[in-house]
Amino acid sequence: MTAGAVMTEHCRLLSPSSFLLSPVFLCVLLLALTAQTVAAQSASDPRAGATRALPALQRSARTFVEQRSCVSCHHNVLPILMLRMAQARGVAVDGRVLQSVEDKTFRELSEAGAADAAIQGVNVVDPPANDSYLLMAANAAGLPRDLTLEVYARRILSWQRDDHWVTSDFRPPHSSSIHTATATAIRAIRLYLPPELKREGDAAIQRASAWLARTPPESTEDAAFRLFGQVWADASADVRDDARHALAASQGRDGGWPQLPGYPSDAYSTGEALVALHEAGVPASDPDWRRGLSFLLSTQARDGTWRVRTRMISPATVSPPYFHVNFPYGKDSFLSYAGSAWATMALLSAIPPALPAVARRASEVTNAAQPAWLRAGLFGSKDDLTRLLDGGLKSDSATAGGTTLLMASSADAGKVALLLSRGADATARAPSGVDALTTAATYRGTALSMALLLDKGAAAAPPADVRVPHPPLAYVAMSGDIEATGLLLASGVNASAEALSESVTFGNATVTKSLLDAGASAQISERSGVTLLHWAVITNRPAAIPLLVASGAAIDAKDDFGFTPLMYAATIDVGNTRLVSALLQAGANRQLRNAEGRTPRQQALHLGHRALAEALK
Repeated sequence: MTAGAVMTEHCRLLSPSSFLLSPVFLCVLLLALTAQTVAAQSASDPRAGATRALPALQRSARTFVEQRSCVSCHHNVLPILMLRMAQARGVAVDGRVLQSVEDKTFRELSEAGAADAAIQGVNVVDPPANDSYLLMAANAAGLPRDLTLEVYARRILSWQRDDHWVTSDFRPPHSSSIHTATATAIRAIRLYLPPELKREGDAAIQRASAWLARTPPESTEDAAFRLFGQVWADASADVRDDARHALAASQGRDGGWPQLPGYPSDAYSTGEALVALHEAGVPASDPDWRRGLSFLLSTQARDGTWRVRTRMISPATVSPPYFHVNFPYGKDSFLSYAGSAWATMALLSAIPPALPAVARRASEVTNAAQPAWLRAGLFGSKDDLTRLLDGGLKSDSATAGGTTLLMASSADAGKVALLLSRGADATARAPSGVDALTTAATYRGTALSMALLLDKGAAAAPPADVRVPHPPLAYVAMSGDIEATGLLLASGVNASAEALSESVTFGNATVTKSLLDAGASAQISERSGVTLLHWAVITNRPAAIPLLVASGAAIDAKDDFGFTPLMYAATIDVGNTRLVSALLQAGANRQLRNAEGRTPRQQALHLGHRALAEALK
C-alpha cells in the first residue's frame, strides 16, 4: 500500500473531531501555513523578488552578448546598471556574466587604439543616446575618467540642438524619447566631460534643464527621464518637485504606471518610475512608492520575469532584428527584458546599499599611453597650443594610430587656423580613411573649422578609393548642422540618399529641406518597398512628411507588407496623433486596406489605439 493510501485509510477510520486533532492533520496544516508564509514573504519582499528575477536576466544577457556585437541599451547597459546595483546591496550575481557583458560593452573604450577611434569618430552612430548610455554604464562599472571617455562626452556636448538632444532611435518606449536623450546626455556630461570644458558643460546642462522644465511629457518614459534629468542637472528643489509631481500624478489605481494614458500598467513603466522617484529622494517607505513596489511583486511571473507588450508593431525590419535571446515572450522579449531589468532595479532600490561599488581593474580600462600634445589639441586653449608649437611641437604631429594634431583640434576653429598657418596638412588621412574635415563633421557647430580646411585643400567628400564609416555630409545631417550642410553642398558635394535618410531619422527637418532643395531624391525605396516616407512615419518624424511629399514621395505607396505610411501611423502608437494629421493633410487615402483587409482606422481600432482611430474618422 502506498503512503497516500495509508493516509487515506487512516483518515477514513478517524471521526471528524478526532481527525482535527490527529498528528497527520496537524502536520498537513503546518506545511500549508509554512507554504503560505513563504509565498506571502516572497510577494512582499523586494530582496526575494530581485533574487528571483536575476537568473533569467543574467542568462539572457549572456546569450545576447555571445550572439551580437552591437551595444544595446536593453541587453548591455541595463544589465550592467542592474547587476552593479545588486552587488552594492549584497545580492548575489553571477560574476562571469557581469564580466562578459562588461567586456563586450566596453570593448571600444578599452581596446588598443580606443582613443584614436574616439577622436576620429569612426564609431559615431547616435551620440546622444548610444554614447550617453554607454558612459552611464561605464560609471556604474567604475571605469575611471580617461581621454577616450572625455572625447565621447565632448562629442555628446556638441550635439545639443535647441537646448536638448535628439536620438535617431524609434522603438518606444525605451529608445525614442527626446526627454531620455536629453537626460542621459546631461548625465554623461556630468560624469566624463573634461575639466577644461566645465564652463561649456555647465551652460549646456542649464539650458537642457530649462528645456525639460518647459516641455511637458507625453509618456511615462518622458516623465521619468524628465525627473532623472533634473536630478542629474542638480536643478533647484522647485524644478525637481514639479517633475516629481508630474510623474507621480500618472500612477494608476493598481499602484503601477502605464506607458501611455489609457494603457494598462506594466513593469517597464512602473520600474523606471520608481527608480526615478527614488533617485529624486522619495524614500522606499513612501506609501505610494510602496504601492508601486507591490504592483511589481504581485505581477512578477513564476520564473522571475515580467511581460511587457511592445508598441513597435512594425512589419518593416527594425534594428536589431528579432532573434531568440533566451528570454520568454517571443516578439515582446526585448522590451520585456528591459522592463524586467527596470522592475528589478526598482526592487533593489528598496534595499539599502551594503557594499561599495566594485570598480574594474585599472589595467582593463587604461588606454595605451598618448602623447602629451594630444590633450592640448583636444581640450586645451589656442594659447596652450601656441606655447607647444613655439616650444618645438610639429604642426603635423600624429599618434601611432594616425590621429593628427589637426584632427584632434578640428572642433575649434581658432586652433585649426593656428595649425594651418604653421603648415599643417589639411589633406592628411589616418589609416581609417578619416581626415580632419571628417573629424570636424562629427561635431556640431564646426562649419568655420570645415571652411578653413576646405580652403587649404581638404576634400569636401572622400575620394572614391577612400573608405570612411560615413562621409562628412552624412555626419552633419545626423547632428542637424544646417550651416555645415550648406557649406558642403556649396562645395560641390552631391546631396546623397544617405545624408537625406540620416536627416529624416534624426528629425532634422531644416537639413532635410536643404538636401531636397539641392536635388536629393525623396523617392528612396528599399527592396521591401519601404520608402523614406514610410521611415519618416516609423521613426515618428511628422515634420518630414510635407517636405518629402512636396518633393515627389508617393503618399500612398504600399510596401511588400501591404502597408501605406498611413497604415504604419495607425499601427505604431507613438503617444500622439501628429503623424496621422500630417499624412491626412498631405492627402493620404484613409480607405486603402492592408493585407488583412483593414483600413487604417480599422487597424487602429483592432489594436486598441483609440486616439488614432478618432483622428482617422
